[in-house]
Amino acid sequence: MLSELHIKNFAVIEDAQLRLSSGLTIISGEEGAGKSLIVDALGVLLGARATTGLIRNGKSIARVEGIFWLSAETIEKLGTILQDSAIEIDSDGMLIISRELQQQGRSIARINSRAIPLSLLRQVGQNLVDIHGQMDYISLLDNHRQLDLLDAHGNLTSLKNKFSDTADSLRQTIRDLSTTISPKTDGRLELLKYQIEEIERADLKPDEDQALQERHDVLCRAEALKENCLKAYDNIYGEERSATVLIHEALISLRGLKNDDAHISDHRKYLEDTIANLEETARELRNYGEEIEADANQLEEIEQRLNLINSLKRKYGTTTEDILSFYSKAKLELNAIENQIERSTHLDKERERLECDAGKQAEELSLLRRRAATSLAELINEELSDLGLPLAKFDICLRREEDAKGLPTARGKRYAFTRDGIDHIEFMVTTNPGEPIRPLNKIASGGETCRIMLALKSALKRVDPIPTLVFDEIDGAVGGRSGDTMGRKLATLARQHQVLSITHLPQIACFGDSHVRLIKDTDSGRAYTRVETIEGQTRIEEIAAMLGSRQAEKTMVNGAGKLLRNAQAWKEREKELVTA
Repeated sequence: MLSELHIKNFAVIEDAQLRLSSGLTIISGEEGAGKSLIVDALGVLLGARATTGLIRNGKSIARVEGIFWLSAETIEKLGTILQDSAIEIDSDGMLIISRELQQQGRSIARINSRAIPLSLLRQVGQNLVDIHGQMDYISLLDNHRQLDLLDAHGNLTSLKNKFSDTADSLRQTIRDLSTTISPKTDGRLELLKYQIEEIERADLKPDEDQALQERHDVLCRAEALKENCLKAYDNIYGEERSATVLIHEALISLRGLKNDDAHISDHRKYLEDTIANLEETARELRNYGEEIEADANQLEEIEQRLNLINSLKRKYGTTTEDILSFYSKAKLELNAIENQIERSTHLDKERERLECDAGKQAEELSLLRRRAATSLAELINEELSDLGLPLAKFDICLRREEDAKGLPTARGKRYAFTRDGIDHIEFMVTTNPGEPIRPLNKIASGGETCRIMLALKSALKRVDPIPTLVFDEIDGAVGGRSGDTMGRKLATLARQHQVLSITHLPQIACFGDSHVRLIKDTDSGRAYTRVETIEGQTRIEEIAAMLGSRQAEKTMVNGAGKLLRNAQAWKEREKELVTA
């Protein structure tokens, strides 16, 4: 609930502080005293649009601050919203909200001294206070809010939350499914399989093409190689005047010299090493030449193999390493696609399961809503009758929209859905016989509008979670006879909510649990408004003035006292009935 409201330099309000209590608080005052400015200031505090024109003339800043004490239910509802913005709620549930308007056009909002954006302020504010005027419903005209209230009335909130979770999972699965496989995947899959199988059949080895080409060259020149290798052997080692024979003779000549000549010794050592190397080379040439055979079959096999490899090179790379690299990448891509297909198959089955579950939950929720809508409409029609509109007719329209991509139902049809289900809701009303029933926001008469709104709030008082309700002169088109009924409805509503009512009707004011009066004064040629809480004789005199007596004549004072006594007696009887 709202416990304090501090307003500074806001239009004609220079500095006012309202201390508010639970129950029904009446706010009254003469015309022009600034009663509606209280509501305007509260709206600004909760994120309404504001202009520099609201700043008191001659001041640079206007400021509104409110202290709220939150119930456990409200704390739970706001917990996630505030935690996401790193705002903590005191353990005792106190929340301080402030907003400054500056002449430069800037606005600064804070919650518990932490600066916040207006979007967050509005989100928090709509969970704390609901403001109603003759043509201002705020929450009751919102279809999402209407559905919430219907579900709360029918004890369907837990079922709706269960559906919302299923719907969220379904939408996430659909999003995941949309990213797993592209329409071109099937063609790509077949191409990769063909390429991988083609390379695997070739059974390539690294650098195989080079080795094959070398062997191919050898086989093509086999006879010439054989002849030249053996001839080289003869020249080095095999003939009578071969290289090794001549070098050997040279060594014999050198060995005949003295051993103490170092220069000769080095050359002799070099020639000995040369003979050994030549003999080794000769043997290798002879062996290689003897091994070379012209094998036509092998040559054909090598040529076929090289043709295969060259064919693969034209497709996958200029070397065998390129082909094998392509193969490795293709395998990875194939595995990824096959994993995607496997995941897609799993997700598709999960989508079908979630779709079926969500469809059953949505249909069950929809059927229960229709029953709840009937009982709620009956309850509101009773409230309208109590408020002097016995011929008014209130109804709740629930409809579905067919959608081929929607949720399946038992009869085979599919319907579009949101997190709230498959129902679209509209509060409908007609106030005169013979007139067509229309959406709630099409009601034109101010008096009828405020009574319909009060009937809605009264019927929904036990399930409406917003703790503070503000009614800004909703009795503007209502007379004294209906005013008494409205006063009782507001007093009854105040058992479940903190209610602030700005009113000019004494028949409503007498039902207040507390009473705040606004007084407009002039000082040094400037108007300003002051606020005071009144009780006892002062309150009686204020209600007498509301009855029409500026001088608080005795008859009016007596009438005001009687109104207060009767209202108090009625409240006590109602309290006994509730506690009985």
